[in-house]
Amino acid sequence: MSPFAAWTVSIAATAASTWALDAFAAVAGGGLVASGLLDDLGHRWVLVFLVVSYAAWAAGLRANLLANGKLLAATGTSTNVLSKAAYDLVRGRRAKRVAAAVAYTGTEIAKEVPYYAAAFGAAAVTDTITADEALIFLGGANLGAAFYEVVVAKLTVAILRRRGQARPNATKSASAI
Repeated sequence: MSPFAAWTVSIAATAASTWALDAFAAVAGGGLVASGLLDDLGHRWVLVFLVVSYAAWAAGLRANLLANGKLLAATGTSTNVLSKAAYDLVRGRRAKRVAAAVAYTGTEIAKEVPYYAAAFGAAAVTDTITADEALIFLGGANLGAAFYEVVVAKLTVAILRRRGQARPNATKSASAI
């Protein structure tokens, strides 16, 4: 694949995956709040739920980081354009993987800001949304994002395997989740 094509694919994949991830996570968070399943938890348990949801999100993100590294190494493309840029700018195989992972993770953390702004902004301007509901929304969004990340990781690895571009044992960590 030419460098231009790799960048074009990466930009398109970034746009598509960002939209899909955010839509899926927002629906998961909103759905969990709307379901009322966690309404009676109490504030401390809501905080515990939020922490657990972040652990799940981190596990899903780790799986997708591994898959993204394989995708970059095999094709020069990525589902995160900043990850691709970092990968392309650095020399050395290990340094490339680390740079790509840091850029990918940084992007994902930065994308948390609108969720917090929306959740707590809504709780601040209306009495119909409580702080606990905002936290439940965030936790549900994290669980949705975790699920999405694992699915994308598995699909990425499956496509690479099908094309003969991934070693079977190289995906052990991603498939363990």
